[in-house]
Amino acid sequence: MASSTSTPTFPSIVPPDEATRSRAAQLRTTAPTSAGIPAGSLGRLEDVATWIASCQGSAPATPLDAARLILVTGEHGVAEAHPEISALPTDFNAQVIQALADATAPVVDACRAARVSLSIIDATLGTPSGSIDTADALSPEEYDKHLARGMRFADQEADKGTSVLLLGDLGRGLTTVAAAVIGSVCSVEPVKIIGRGSGIDDEAWKTKVAVIRDAMFRARDDKAVAERVLQQIGSADLVVMAGILAQSAVRRTPVIFDGVGAIAAALCAQMLAPGAAAWWLAASAGTEPGALPALNALGLEPLLDVRLGAGQGLGAVLALPMVRYAVAACSTSV
Repeated sequence: MASSTSTPTFPSIVPPDEATRSRAAQLRTTAPTSAGIPAGSLGRLEDVATWIASCQGSAPATPLDAARLILVTGEHGVAEAHPEISALPTDFNAQVIQALADATAPVVDACRAARVSLSIIDATLGTPSGSIDTADALSPEEYDKHLARGMRFADQEADKGTSVLLLGDLGRGLTTVAAAVIGSVCSVEPVKIIGRGSGIDDEAWKTKVAVIRDAMFRARDDKAVAERVLQQIGSADLVVMAGILAQSAVRRTPVIFDGVGAIAAALCAQMLAPGAAAWWLAASAGTEPGALPALNALGLEPLLDVRLGAGQGLGAVLALPMVRYAVAACSTSV
């Protein structure tokens, strides 16, 4: 898992089994019309079902009983240095984490309804990542630590037999960091990569553009190197999520992710572990302009089109029942 240095690395990614996918698709074509859902009538859900089958190496796919949402949160120094870039209260992270602990947050109800376990990872533990417009987000040692931490979570879930992981993000200032990462990697100028985030006004939007412009300038020579991008203009939570995503692909665990932070992390994880994106499903593109160029670069089409901007993995939780239905329908009709 590690190279000659302390930085964790990833082996070659084994793709989902294409022969199993073909077998599952072929079985679906034999569905009797008496079942009421003849072959082709489920649209893209049929592709989702065959994707799950290919991830499992089983045709037809087996039920996704063990599901867990990993919600990764972190503090971002850029939001402390420029508080106006977010309309959220400065203690937003703490408020939401407390609501999650008290089971009063809406995503907890969604998890309960969808039979999803919930884990929360506080990536920074109260110590913000650096303000990316003027300083590196992380030291090389911090980057290594957070990447390894994400990898360990992925390994733990694989070892427990989790059949599908859901991944979500949470953090004040996260859309700024995600936009800087996506803009750098995808070579999109700041004004085209950011939205209103938490509901900022015009003056705050201008500040946000300037912050992202300065951050992208700092990373201009390293934008093709995921490690450098994450270290310079990313954040601890993005690195943890990248570790989870890449290592889940190593361990052949399918992941459904949601949120522009998770999307930015996925973009970097694909660079760290080429081919890993074949193990992921994007739940929603959300409301941030930066999501679409990143998803296009990953070759992923969002399953839902409901303009969710809540983050916290809510889109992934809402998508899971559709994925489960796809698996069940395409399995019982053969």
